[in-house]
Amino acid sequence: MQAPAALDRLGEGLRPANGKDHVAIGADPAARDGRRWPSISTREMLSEVRPVLLHPRTGLLPAISLLVAAAAAHAAPEQSPAQRRAAVLQQAERGAAAIPALSAALEDENLVVRRTALRLLAELGEPARPALAGALGNSDVLVRRAALSLVCDPPTEEAAPHLGKALGDSEVLVRLAAAQLLVQIQPRSPGVTALLEQARQDEAAAVREVASRALWPFFKETVSVRDRKDWDHDIQVAQTIPLPTEGWRFRTDPKEEGHLQKWFAPDYDDSEWLSLEIGRAWEEQGQAYDGVAWYRGAFVLPEKPECLAVELAFGAVDEIAWVWLNGEYVGQHDLGTAGWDKPFALDVTKELRWGEQNRIAVRVHDSTQAGGIWKPITVQVLQ
Repeated sequence: MQAPAALDRLGEGLRPANGKDHVAIGADPAARDGRRWPSISTREMLSEVRPVLLHPRTGLLPAISLLVAAAAAHAAPEQSPAQRRAAVLQQAERGAAAIPALSAALEDENLVVRRTALRLLAELGEPARPALAGALGNSDVLVRRAALSLVCDPPTEEAAPHLGKALGDSEVLVRLAAAQLLVQIQPRSPGVTALLEQARQDEAAAVREVASRALWPFFKETVSVRDRKDWDHDIQVAQTIPLPTEGWRFRTDPKEEGHLQKWFAPDYDDSEWLSLEIGRAWEEQGQAYDGVAWYRGAFVLPEKPECLAVELAFGAVDEIAWVWLNGEYVGQHDLGTAGWDKPFALDVTKELRWGEQNRIAVRVHDSTQAGGIWKPITVQVLQ
């Protein structure tokens, strides 16, 4: 496309006295005296100009617009991510004086540059802690998670405000990191406990599980009489009494608060719960669910026989189990996902009631696929 005649006339007006079709860019006309100035041809300059408003009366481009546009067109190209990263590395050699530049690099559009800046800030130690705290709001989830770990090292009560902010993060990776750090704070203040309670209500199962385990008040060392080293003779199972497989009550506990509502209490009203069997996974009985759920059941025992001890033996629970008998916590089976098909036994010599009804509650956690009390439970009399 040919330039309008008005642009040709403008070119004539800009042509210097030497008659050459060049315009000195940025030169002072009064100081030319033979020195060489950077120049650009009028045609070249016009070809670089982007749409600019023409003068409303003459239809000409203002000369200053041509000069600015041409200078911008010939400016140095933008640095590449590799060049910006190299500049960040060079800045870091200044030590603590580089903190402002490294903080600015945390907002670079390139994620590699950002993460390099974060690593370099971490290497500067305590002086860079405020800058690291500022990175908790970074748009890069990995920068936020790493910054959280760095700011909260070591995990102490002072880190609680940062962890509270992280629990509100949109990404589960950051919230999970916050929950894991909260668990490490000892002693645990009411404020930290409140944050763990908040994490226990998180929408992500992984976050809830970390918080629930930390807040879990029930634990008991469980060693079978058959495994005790202070017994110098063999232990035999003298009698086996199976628990009924039908008549159990079942309820899911997605918020993991059943223990707070004492679902294990013998007199708890479970009449609104579902009816389910043991010896089969709950999925086989229409419960497509992963998470925490509870079973409640009852059984009557005969008069007490002669025995050394009595154990409650589980064929298998998929995957983790916590057990109460007559309202008393008797132990747990917790091997993580590896425990789904492992038999286990709990000593109930003191808690069992012979000649009357016994009530049992089992809290089960299943993380994937089939879950529940999928093998029988028996009372084993040991001699």
